[in-house]
Amino acid sequence: MLTTTDLQQITKIVKTENENLRLEMRKGFNKLDKKLEYAINFLDRDYIRLLKRVDRIEKHLGLEPLSP
Repeated sequence: MLTTTDLQQITKIVKTENENLRLEMRKGFNKLDKKLEYAINFLDRDYIRLLKRVDRIEKHLGLEPLSP
């Protein structure tokens, strides 16, 4: 049978492990967040470049834009 001291030690170990796991998860989410931010910025930059090119082509050909 477990004594109160045993239970307190188990609780302490579980809290420590839980905190370690929480920190590892936070590090993992931070890495994912950075990668996602990089990908979004990359795609957004390419999209803006593409919009500029399409606008230039439309002006050169004298075409009305399909969308406002």
